[in-house]
Amino acid sequence: MSAAAVPADVDRLLREAAGRYALLGVRSLSRTGRPAVWEVVGADGDRLFAKRHRNPLMHERETAAYRLLAPALGGRAPSLLAEDSQSLLVITSALSGTPVVSTDLTVAEEQEVYRQAGQLAAVVHAQPTAGAPVGESLPWAHERSRALTRAHDARLPAEDIAVLAEATRHEPPRTALAYCHGDFGPRNWIVRRDGARLTLGVIDFERSHVEAPARRDLMRLTLQLTPRRPDLRAAFTAGYGRELTRDERAACRAWAAIDCPAALRWALDHHHDEEVLGYARTVLALLREPNPFA
Repeated sequence: MSAAAVPADVDRLLREAAGRYALLGVRSLSRTGRPAVWEVVGADGDRLFAKRHRNPLMHERETAAYRLLAPALGGRAPSLLAEDSQSLLVITSALSGTPVVSTDLTVAEEQEVYRQAGQLAAVVHAQPTAGAPVGESLPWAHERSRALTRAHDARLPAEDIAVLAEATRHEPPRTALAYCHGDFGPRNWIVRRDGARLTLGVIDFERSHVEAPARRDLMRLTLQLTPRRPDLRAAFTAGYGRELTRDERAACRAWAAIDCPAALRWALDHHHDEEVLGYARTVLALLREPNPFA
C-alpha cells in the first residue's frame, strides 16, 4: 500500500510529523466502515499511528491525556507527535509489543501483566485533574432509567432485567474523583518481552476523563476481567497498592449493572463481539451472587 491510499488531511499531518513514510496498513474502521486508524513507518524506521476521532469530545479527551497523563507513565504510553482539531486527527508514536488480548501468556505472565496494570492505573489515578475533561454526571434515577431502557432494547429476558433493576435500586456510595483512562483493559494494554522480562504499556486515551475510578476503571478490572481469577485480581491490587474500600466495591457493583446493557448493545451492534458479550454475561451472573468480590 502507498501513501496515495491515505486521505489528504491524514497525509499532510503525517508528513508534518514524520516527513516521508510508508503505509503499513489500516488498523481500525469507523462505524461507517471508513478507515479510522492508519499504521505507517517513517523514514527513520519508527512506526507511527494516525487516528481520526469519531467526534470532538474524543479528540479533546485524547489530546488532553497525551499532555497530562502520558508523561507520568514514563514511556509506557505513546507520545503525541501532531494533532489537528479541525479534522479530529492525532499522530502518535507506537509502543513496541503486542496487545495483551491477542498475546499467549503463561499464568505467571498473566499475573505479572495484571500487577503492572495495577501500577499503571495507580499512576493514572494519582495525576492532577486540573485542566482535564470531566465525565458526564447524571442523576442516578436517570442513569438507572437509561440502563433499563437499553436492557429492554437489547431484548434481555425479564429475569435478567429484574436482576439489573434490583442491583441499581439504590444509588451507590460517592467515592473520590480521579483522572481515569476510561477503557482500561487487555485490548489497550501492550506487552513487550525483553527475554524473560515483561513490560506493560497502555494506549487509546480517547475515553479518559475525570470521574470516580469505580465508575469504569476499577469496575472493569474487578467485575468484568477477573471475577473467576482471584489470582489476577490479587495481582492487580498488589500493583495498585491497596485493596478497594467497601464503598468502592459497592459502587463497582452498581456501575457494572448500569454498564451491562450498554455493553450488550455495543456488542450486538459490532458483529456480536464475543469479548464484550462475555463481559456482559459475566456481570449478569455476578449480580446474582450476594458477594461478587469473594
